Amino acid sequence: MKTRSPQSGFTLIELLTVIAIIGILAALIFPTVGKVRETAQRTVDANNLREIVKAATIYAADNNDRLPDPAAISAQSPVPVTGGTGPFLWAGILAKRGILTDPNFYFAKNDPQFSGSYPAAIVSPADRSVLDGSFVTNRVLSFEFVGGLRMSDAPSTPVAFTRGLLADGTWSTTNGVYKDTGGHIAFLGGNVQFYGNLTETASQLTLNNGKKGVSVLQAIPYNSNASLNPRVYATPLAGVGTLTGTLAENAP
Repeated sequence: MKTRSPQSGFTLIELLTVIAIIGILAALIFPTVGKVRETAQRTVDANNLREIVKAATIYAADNNDRLPDPAAISAQSPVPVTGGTGPFLWAGILAKRGILTDPNFYFAKNDPQFSGSYPAAIVSPADRSVLDGSFVTNRVLSFEFVGGLRMSDAPSTPVAFTRGLLADGTWSTTNGVYKDTGGHIAFLGGNVQFYGNLTETASQLTLNNGKKGVSVLQAIPYNSNASLNPRVYATPLAGVGTLTGTLAENAP
């Protein structure tokens, strides 16, 4: 009977078998690890969104119960925050008041549009009435924001949500932070919920007529006076929001 000498190594078949087993294990483990990391990061994003909305309600307490509104900010004289528009002003007024000054809250690590480098500040340390260049230059925020809300609005009113939510209740495959996997919606009542598809959104959003529906534009309060009508603000590559704001719609 032949025996292997202490100096002999593995045969080619044995090496190939080991490599195959390692490959199979890697194929099983790596997707799971990636999924865990992705889920963990979404939890961080949800917590950030919750803190952003909490900061907005704190701001409202000293602003006649009005949450941040880029249109109202721009209309003031003198303008309290300059150097940007729309969603940047939404974040800027909170930073100027010293309520939420950390720019990291506005970016999701999983966002394909995130460069991996965080801004130095939201407002300039040298002049807190001016948005910091590192926050507004070539930046795509990971959330969209509703301007023109009041604390007296329904608790079911969306205040901010993951970038990429479309008017039909789906999430953009090209502009969404998580593509068409879904996203978070933060409500005035303080809760943040993840929505994965059209069906889930349709069964949860309360429209401004009291019924259920899919459009976030119809889930925020509507005012026939365009100057008073809430708007959704977002950086380009968004869902329904725009830099100048997309008007709320009256639910049928």
